Amino acid sequence: MALETPPSHVEHDRHGRPLPPPGIAPTSLKWALVVPLVAVVMLVIVVLINVADAPGPPPATVIPKVGSLGGLTVSPVNPFVPQVAAGEPVPDILNSVVIPSPATSLGSVPTGGSATSFDAAFRYTSPASQGSLYSFFSVEIKAHGWKIFSVGKPVSSKGIEILAQKAGSDGWYWEQGVVIQPTVFSSTGTQSTTFKVRLYQASADA
Repeated sequence: MALETPPSHVEHDRHGRPLPPPGIAPTSLKWALVVPLVAVVMLVIVVLINVADAPGPPPATVIPKVGSLGGLTVSPVNPFVPQVAAGEPVPDILNSVVIPSPATSLGSVPTGGSATSFDAAFRYTSPASQGSLYSFFSVEIKAHGWKIFSVGKPVSSKGIEILAQKAGSDGWYWEQGVVIQPTVFSSTGTQSTTFKVRLYQASADA
């Protein structure tokens, strides 16, 4: 059986390119180029969405300048006095802890510190602003012989943290930590600020 002989005459378009046989639609390269172009556009859109949704850096804590104490005074009530055990904290440390007034105690809070050395903390709420409380602690902590070595944002909460250190007559270094939360306002416009004061025995060679 003889093979069919291909036609010797091939039609060409006006640019001289060969045309396909009758009944077969020509293949367009335009659509072949559209597919990867659409894929690139979709990839760019996905990247932009991910960038927009990515969390930005946490806002920096604004440390207010030491200003007016807002009428705050040193409270005569020291919450750490009932916590004294085996003579610790020693009087020169115990009597140098400052609590502002007016403030209302919300009770003691766990510290997660060592069970073999003194470590206690108390939480309060005050009608004073965060700025006034920061000014109070900045002034009074220094005035009572403490050295402030750190001011900034707490590790796991909002607010301002003040860390101070003082050598006790027992031969140990003690640290006082204060965390002042942002001031909040009630539906009637009344302001209140929560703060925590912690006192703990650091080391003999801090």
